[in-house]
Amino acid sequence: MPPVNKKMHLLCTAALALMPGLALTQSLPAAPAAPATPASAASAPHAHSHAIDTRAARVRGLAEQMNRPPDELKQSCRFESDITTPPPRGLVGLSFDDGPEPGATEAILALLDKHQVPATFFLIGAKAERHPELAARIRAHPLALVGNHSWSHPNFHDIPAARQASELSRSDTTLAPLEAPKLFRYPYGNASCESNAQLQQLGYRIVGWHVDSCDWAFDKTGSIDAHEAKICGVDKANREHFVDHVVSAVQARQGGIVLMHEIHPHTLAQLDTLITRLQAAGFAFAPLTHPGFQPSLR
Repeated sequence: MPPVNKKMHLLCTAALALMPGLALTQSLPAAPAAPATPASAASAPHAHSHAIDTRAARVRGLAEQMNRPPDELKQSCRFESDITTPPPRGLVGLSFDDGPEPGATEAILALLDKHQVPATFFLIGAKAERHPELAARIRAHPLALVGNHSWSHPNFHDIPAARQASELSRSDTTLAPLEAPKLFRYPYGNASCESNAQLQQLGYRIVGWHVDSCDWAFDKTGSIDAHEAKICGVDKANREHFVDHVVSAVQARQGGIVLMHEIHPHTLAQLDTLITRLQAAGFAFAPLTHPGFQPSLR
């Protein structure tokens, strides 16, 4: 599907999802039962809540983009995380949001070691304060970078400017001892002009994504419900295969920054295969501090 038509398809899907009788917080389809690892057991409730919240944010955002003039949207700074700047050809930047997550963080770091590929971990300040040993472990790892993902992961479209400022300053203070690069990613990708200005004052680069893995919408079997696939832009051919979706999306962009989350167990379960597939397809991996990614950061 051509990019313009695909965007319109997503917007129409949002409009349908907002019709009376279809709640934004509709539960996701139940996945077949699977034995839980320690990481998945700890992450499951948070992952389910995150999936529902993300779906609601996506549908609302798509509907807003359909109903507001493009110039007005641009001036509002609200939707800037889907990077339109071409990525460095052949380079992939892995990124994981919502950590540190006990069990998952250690497992991801082990896979980075196994494949010798770098990644960036966008940490929630409150979780970094709760698990300082994991935050420090990420910072000390030679293949890992630490980024800022706000203090408590609110939707910045739903909170006043004063709360936004507090979210940024508090997480900045908490992560400062790690002496990490100043990289920030908005929760749900939802920005504001006020927070953009504050981040600039704090010395941050704002990081979006070229490829959304949509891991929040895929179930434990690695497949995605047809309605969720439409909201997230997953092609029909890849609805049964999480890895196929990500690889196909990376190939379409010829590289790029990939958005994933530590809290979704199936992401961790298929990360080994995903890295192997991308390497086999000829892609190399680089940290988000690589010069090739700088034009894609704000």
